[in-house]
Amino acid sequence: MFNSTGNLLLQTMLYLAQTENITFPLNYTAQVNNVTLEGDNVEVKCYGEYGCFSVAGPWYDESSRPVNMFPERPEKIAPKYCLNTRSNRNTCQYLDHKNPDTVILSNLIPSMPTYFITHGFLEGGDRPWLKEISRQILRRYDSNVIIIDWERGSGSPYTQAVANIRLVGRITAHLINVMRTELGLNVANIHLIGHSLGSHLCGYVGSIMQTNYGVTVGRISGLDPAEPHFSQTDPIIRLDPSDAMYVDIIHTDSKPFIKGGELGLGMSSPIGHMDFYPNGGEKQPGCNHGMMKYINRENGSFYQGMRRFLACDHVRAHEYFNESINTQCNFVAIECDSYEEFLNGECFSCLSESNPEGKICAEMGMRSLGHWKKFAHIISSFSEPNTFPHVKLYTITNPEQPFCTYLYRATLNLANSQESKDHGGEVGNFLIQIEGTNSRTKLINVFQEKHYKPGSVHRQVFGSSNVGTIKSVLLIWNHSTTINILTWRFEAPVIYVESMTIETFNGGQKLKLCPPKLIALEAGLSFRMVPC
Repeated sequence: MFNSTGNLLLQTMLYLAQTENITFPLNYTAQVNNVTLEGDNVEVKCYGEYGCFSVAGPWYDESSRPVNMFPERPEKIAPKYCLNTRSNRNTCQYLDHKNPDTVILSNLIPSMPTYFITHGFLEGGDRPWLKEISRQILRRYDSNVIIIDWERGSGSPYTQAVANIRLVGRITAHLINVMRTELGLNVANIHLIGHSLGSHLCGYVGSIMQTNYGVTVGRISGLDPAEPHFSQTDPIIRLDPSDAMYVDIIHTDSKPFIKGGELGLGMSSPIGHMDFYPNGGEKQPGCNHGMMKYINRENGSFYQGMRRFLACDHVRAHEYFNESINTQCNFVAIECDSYEEFLNGECFSCLSESNPEGKICAEMGMRSLGHWKKFAHIISSFSEPNTFPHVKLYTITNPEQPFCTYLYRATLNLANSQESKDHGGEVGNFLIQIEGTNSRTKLINVFQEKHYKPGSVHRQVFGSSNVGTIKSVLLIWNHSTTINILTWRFEAPVIYVESMTIETFNGGQKLKLCPPKLIALEAGLSFRMVPC
C-alpha cells in the first residue's frame, strides 16, 4: 500500500517539477550577459563561446518534448569540476577551462585514464555515491577522476534541468579540450559515467567533442538514462552509440513513465552498444522496504531518505556499477531476446570458437569494455550498414549488497510413472537449497506456482551464492489450493519427482540428481536429492 502511495508521491513531485515552468519573453536581454538571440529567430539563443542553442525541431516534439526551454545562463549554472587522483584522494582540485593554470598546475596525469562522473536531476556533486565511485576507481586504477557538479542547474522544473545539461555538456567539452591542448590528454582514454539526466549530459559531451574538435571519447556509461523528454527522440537529443567508441547502459527502472500507479524514470529502449537489464530492467529486488530503512541509510535525513525510497529502482544502476569496479564476483550477463526467455533457461551458454551457437556474454559494469572488444567484430557483422548494433543482456542480482550473484540453471523432470499418472497433476511451487563443498544456499523459490503434470519438464535460471562443487539438493514442494472445486482432493497432495539437473553458468558444472527412490513428495515436506 505504501509503495503505491510512494509512487503516487513521486509522480506528483515530477509532475510539479515539469510543469512549474516560469517563462520570460524570449527577447528579454537586459540582465543577461553574453547571451543573444540569433537575429530575429526566437527559437535560437547564443551563449558566447559556448555557441547557440535551438528549441525548434528536433529539440521540440509535440508528443515527446512538448515543453522545451533554453539553457540558463552559464553564470547561473556554473558547473564545478572536482579532480581527485591518488595524490589527492580526499581533497578537490577545481578545474576551470577559462583558467588553464588550474589544469596545468593540477595533479592531473595526462598519460593515465581519466574518468568523469556526474549526477542527475535534483542532485549535486556532494552526493556520497559520486564520492564512493571516485574512491573505488582510484582504489583499482591509477587515474584521474573528475566529478561534474552542476547542482545549480539540476533543480526544478525538470524541463529546465533537461535544457541545462546541453550547456553543461559544452562547458565540459571546453574543459576536455584544454586538457588536450595544454597537457596532451588522449581523449580515447576518457570514460564518462552519468546517472539519469547525467547519462544524456555525457552524450552531449561526446557529441560536441566530435563536432567541435574532431575527436571521439573512449567510453560512456549510462546508468539508467532518464526517460522523460528523451524516449523516442532523435539520437541527437539523447545518449546514443555514436557519442563514444563504446557506450554501455545499465537499465534498472525502465517501466513506462506512468503505468498502473507506478512510475519508471529510466529508458527501456536499448541506446548503447551493450545494454544490460538486471532483473529484467524494470523492478529491482530489495526495493520494497519501508521508508524508514532509507532514512536511516541517509543518516537520518528525511528528504534524502524519501528520495531514495521513491527512486530505489532508479539508483540501483549506480549502486551496481559501483560494486562492479572492485568485486571479486563476476557480474555476468547473457544476451537473450527477452527476460522471460533468460529466466526460462533458453540462454545459458556463451559464444566461443568451440560453441558457435552460444550467446554473447559480458560482465555488467566497469569491466564490460573488454567483452565488447572481444565480440565487436562479430556483432558489427550482423548490423545494417551505417547503423549501430544493440546487444541486450540480462542477469540477476541479490536484493542487498553484495549485489553480484552466481547463476544456476535447474531442470526439473517429473515422473511419468503409472503411479504418477494415476495420481494426476498438482498445483504448487518448489523450494530448493543447493549444498556444495564450501557452503549451502538459502532456500530458493523456483518454478513459479502453476499446475505440474506427470512427465512434464520445467527449467529456470536463478541467482544465489557460490557453494563450490555441488554435492546435493534439498527439494521442498508446497501445494496450493485453487478456487476451482474440481481440483480439490480428499487424499494428501503429493508429487512424483524423477530427477533434477543443476548447472552453473556457461558449463562450469552440470550434475544430475535423483531422489533416494521414486517416492511421492508430500506437500510441505522435503527430501534430499543426490547424484544419480
